[in-house]
Parts: sequence; C-alpha cells; structure tokens
Amino acid sequence: MKGAVFDWDGTLASIDEREFYCINHALTEHGSTPINNEFYVKNYYLRAYEEGTGPRMVLETALIGKNRPMIDAVYESYRKIFQATVERATLQTGAIEILKALKRAGFKISIATMRYTKSVVDSELKHLAVTSQVDLLLTRQDLGVKGTLRSLEETVNQRARLVARALREISLTPDEVFLVGDSWWDVRAGKQLGIRTVLVKTGFASHNDFSRENPDLTVSSMNELREILEKSHWAI
Repeated sequence: MKGAVFDWDGTLASIDEREFYCINHALTEHGSTPINNEFYVKNYYLRAYEEGTGPRMVLETALIGKNRPMIDAVYESYRKIFQATVERATLQTGAIEILKALKRAGFKISIATMRYTKSVVDSELKHLAVTSQVDLLLTRQDLGVKGTLRSLEETVNQRARLVARALREISLTPDEVFLVGDSWWDVRAGKQLGIRTVLVKTGFASHNDFSRENPDLTVSSMNELREILEKSHWAI
C-alpha cells in the first residue's frame, strides 16, 4: 500500500460538540428553542440512510411548522457560526498519531471530505496541526457540487468522484490505497472504485450498524487501525 484517503468529519475530526453548539446558537439567535443531545443524535446520526442527513436536517426538524425563509435564515446563521468557530474543532483520539505513522511509512495521505467550503476545513487542519501530515485536501467545492445532494445514489456517486480525484492528484491507483470513513457512503464509494475500505466506529458508525455494507475492515478507533497496520506491515 502506498496511500490513504481519509474522510474528515466524524473520522479524523470529532464534530459533535461544535455542531451541537452551532445548531443551538443559530436556533436561539432566531428565538427558537434549543435542542437536547437526544434530539441531536436522533436527527443527525440515526437518519443516516435518509437524503440530506446532517445539520440542515436537524434544523429543519427542530423548526417543523416554520416557513422556508425562516428555516433558510436559521441555517445561514448556523453556517456563519460554524465558520467562525474553527477554534472548537477537535480531533478523534489517535488521529494525529495515525497520520504521523503513515507519513513515516512513506504513505501519501489525502483528506477528502463531503463538506463544501474548503477554506473552513483548511483552517481546521491548520488549527489542529494536521496540515503538515497531509499531501492533499479536497472538498465538494473542488467538484463544484454545492447544496443538499438530491438522492442517496448521488451521495455515493459524488463521494466516489471526490475520492477518484484524490487518487489522480496523488498519482496512485485504487489497488495502492485504502479509504477510511465513518459512513455507509464511504464504504459504497470505495467499493464502486475498487478501493479497500476501512469503517471506523466513530461519527455515524458509532450510532449505526453499517456491517451490511461489508467494509474490508472495521475498527473501533484510529488507534486500533494504526496497531493493525503496523502489525501487518501497512497492508489491509
């Protein structure tokens, strides 16, 4: 193996505290009732196989009965708050350690995230001292694909497009890399491209059983993945 492609939110980055904070600040800014953690988990994670999963879905559910302009205004406030709170970004346990270990082993590393605004993700990487460990960062902005994806099939296809572009830019073939993510669409995109897939049970996978997607490897954490790779001489 010569390379690795990582998802960001929920995989390398721990997103929940920041998302919860930003969602509730957006709601209260517009005079709406904040949500609790149970509501957040139910509508952010436990609807993983629905179209549009994520903060927009949480806000739309919290604002049921409100008109579209109101929902759009709250979501825009959420986006601005999220972009202004890079300092709240944190890493999953073992994330920086596995990146450093892979770099020492000579791997090319790409982060390919389905988030859109690249400048915000880039700021998070810098804040968390990840930039020096990564050869390439791609977001949906690099594909020009903005807004909510219209179907589950499109989610997988756009994920596959993003990962395929990462492979081209780091000059590796599908059989030379593995893809690490926390969602079912990561696994399906990897299989579509013929890439070995690693499902880490953080983020979406910490609240859902994605075993039916048949990833090549399932791990509980980045530390476990690093230990497996070191013992197998960096092969999956």
